[in-house]
Amino acid sequence: MEESLPDFVVAENGYERHFTKNARAELHAIATTIHENDVAVAAVVELENFRKILRKSIADLHADGLLITDDLDGARNALYERIRTRIAELRIEFTHYFPAWTLGMEQKGPIVLGPVTIMTREQWLDTVEFSDVVKERYSRTDDGDANWKARVSEALKNGERSAEVDGLARHVYDAISHHPSILKITITGFEYDLSRKVGEIVCKAALDTISLLFGGQEYFHQQALADERLGPISSEKIVEIDGRLSIPGRLFGPRRRTISQDRARSYFEEHPDVTGAIKDILTALVDPANAKYPNLAKRWVTALDWMAEGQRERNDAVALAKIASSLDVLACGGKFSGILEMVSHLTGARPDDVVVKGLKPRTLRAVIKEIYDDGRSQILHGTHFDRLKSFETTKFFAAHFARLALFECALRLREFSGDDNDSIAFRAMPDCASRAA
Repeated sequence: MEESLPDFVVAENGYERHFTKNARAELHAIATTIHENDVAVAAVVELENFRKILRKSIADLHADGLLITDDLDGARNALYERIRTRIAELRIEFTHYFPAWTLGMEQKGPIVLGPVTIMTREQWLDTVEFSDVVKERYSRTDDGDANWKARVSEALKNGERSAEVDGLARHVYDAISHHPSILKITITGFEYDLSRKVGEIVCKAALDTISLLFGGQEYFHQQALADERLGPISSEKIVEIDGRLSIPGRLFGPRRRTISQDRARSYFEEHPDVTGAIKDILTALVDPANAKYPNLAKRWVTALDWMAEGQRERNDAVALAKIASSLDVLACGGKFSGILEMVSHLTGARPDDVVVKGLKPRTLRAVIKEIYDDGRSQILHGTHFDRLKSFETTKFFAAHFARLALFECALRLREFSGDDNDSIAFRAMPDCASRAA
């Protein structure tokens, strides 16, 4: 048993095939090699799930006597044919739902942003249903869970103690009760785990682009998927002065909503040019095969992710490093000079133009150097280690230029007619023809 429980697979013909420790090591090596070198495999299934497909395929072929060492080419071809068949049999369309915190724009009706639909919990309940098979299997109520939606709705309105929350209603209530909104997305062309991963990336990007549109740092805290790392809504202040305890106070953080639902929806609808550009980018992530610029879209969303995480970060030094990384990703490296080149191109400001006025004027070159060389690079390389050193001003500059660059790139990408070359395109992408006119 090799110091562990037996690792066996029941083949299609009913025989068992046991995998030894050495066999498991070889299986992992083969799975990794195929996954890294076969785009058709890696594009639709995660490595661990592919390893399971390969394991079952090997067991089937071995049990049928088709893995013959005297005919390695034949064995290899038979294995590839079995793998392709199993991948083709995978269910490759899933609709995923992600509970989330939002600005509440969807209260008067769902918000659609490309492939993502943002709904309230109540709107979501109106659109979904369990199959009869599921109801029969999991029902714990006298009516066979025919009224599970009504039970969930009552519990959401009045609290679970005021309603009978059992059976399917209990499963649904526990899944959605802690978050007021739900994001919906349908993904085609991937097995389940990779499909969910893509869906989560796109839904997070949808919320982050809305926060980017509104501009303030607080919006990135007020909008997030359920499993995002967020700070508390409020915190307690307890202090003692001269040996006497002061009355504890409460400090509300940025997660407390600062804009009305109606105003948020109006502001969102007032910017169709931005939302249209974002829809194109999100759609390219879901359907890269039919997208014009899938690589540029991926790079833009990765830069957005760095920006959003920097805005959620409490530590100013770490936040600066993340936001500067957003600019670095968007410029595809190049460090200080690459970012300066991109920002200068996108804004029309020359490197020696003064862009910060006041008591300490700064040129564009000086600001970008402060963000990248004096900020991000020295923070990550350990030069800055004093936790009391303030980076608040530099972080503000970085967030301003990252937001500007992200919007400019998104708007220009919509009318771009060049190649999908993510290494240089954003540094030289021409201005929108419609805006120039």
